[in-house]
Amino acid sequence: MTYLTIALPEAVKDYIDRQISSGTHSTPDEFLTALVEQEQERQAKQKVNALLKSTIGKDRTVEATDEWWQQQRQQLIDSLPPQP
Repeated sequence: MTYLTIALPEAVKDYIDRQISSGTHSTPDEFLTALVEQEQERQAKQKVNALLKSTIGKDRTVEATDEWWQQQRQQLIDSLPPQP
């Protein structure tokens, strides 16, 4: 595990504290980790959408077979930063 010190506006700190109090997350670390994971997932979906749009925008058709989807998934996985 590694440590990171950050400065937050009071309103953000209060929001995180409310999330902890509501039971959504048990610690600020857990809450922030979940946010980072959500952002990584959002970016991954953006990459998939961009890939699909680039395919659709061309004068060619692609049959989205299981093999094609596996290739797309693998390309996406390969492009993601390593997980801690």
